[in-house]
Amino acid sequence: MDRNLRLSNTASWLIILSLLVVSLVYFRSLIEPFVLAVFIWYLIRAARNGISKIRIRGKSFPRWLQVTLAFLITFSVLWGFWEILSYNINLIIKKSSDYSENLQSMIQGFKLLPIFEDLPGAENFDDFLIENLSKLDIQSYVGNILNSLSFIVGNFALIVVYVIFLLIEENFIPAKINVLTKSTDRKENVSKIIRQISQSVNTYFSVKTSMSLLTGVLSFLVMLMLGVDFAVLWAFLIFLFNYIPYVGSLIATLLPAIFAIFQFASFWPFLWVFLSVEAVQILVGNYIEPKVMGKTLNLSPLIVVMALSFWGAIWGVVGMILSVPIVSVIVIVMSHFPATKGVAILFSEQGNLDSYGGSANQA
Repeated sequence: MDRNLRLSNTASWLIILSLLVVSLVYFRSLIEPFVLAVFIWYLIRAARNGISKIRIRGKSFPRWLQVTLAFLITFSVLWGFWEILSYNINLIIKKSSDYSENLQSMIQGFKLLPIFEDLPGAENFDDFLIENLSKLDIQSYVGNILNSLSFIVGNFALIVVYVIFLLIEENFIPAKINVLTKSTDRKENVSKIIRQISQSVNTYFSVKTSMSLLTGVLSFLVMLMLGVDFAVLWAFLIFLFNYIPYVGSLIATLLPAIFAIFQFASFWPFLWVFLSVEAVQILVGNYIEPKVMGKTLNLSPLIVVMALSFWGAIWGVVGMILSVPIVSVIVIVMSHFPATKGVAILFSEQGNLDSYGGSANQA
């Protein structure tokens, strides 16, 4: 009887998970803007906390003014980032023909190298490369990147509406928790989960944002010294892709390095740009960030990689950026329920749930 019950529960969970995945894929246009709105809401709360510390004649701003200023500042910064990104990408599209000509000139110069003189078929080597590289439509590729990012801008109005209602709703959450949780223990457990989720997400985004900003600024200075075009764009992409665990920093480093080949018509700039920017990534990512962030997330690296692949497959770049905080929230919630505590232990870094405050008691 118990075996049949376990099989029934397992089948039910598999059906629920399957429906959840299908919903995430087919209702992306509805769910993704809401998830983005939730994290923007967190950014606004962080900005509001900073504004609340400002004193004029010993008095702080009224709460409604704090929220309004935080809302305007957050969206102004996000919109400014988008304008910088789209402006620079459009410039690259306009100059793509010049960069293609630089690349072809570099390939044609291969014949002059002594190493190619005695090689069989060397006289056709540059023609072969030009023929195949000419199939690369740089303008089309860059345009596709811009179009994929335009998905967020296309849902900008919906995201703003969600954020506004989240700001309104947060005023009534404590009262709703009091109504839903009649038991004192249950009320404390729900409040603890909410506090830990808020602390975990706030810590992750505050530390990650500061470290990504530091990486972007240092990379900008390096590329400026090396004379790389559109250093502001590459620095912004490095800042953005630094939110993607493991592979993000590598992709962000390769982008300006590969572009340097098109700009300078030589492979040496690729090497110098790649090594210089990668040195910045290693310095910040391997030495500074771990000391600042520590073990606050308590997530298994394998789970982080799997989450990165999963959310990247269904939501693209946005999913990859949000994968870590989403998994962190899921693990925090699961650690407080006996039925899912085992899964939370598997998802944690070393099987220790002390940082989550997980309890075996029913919430």
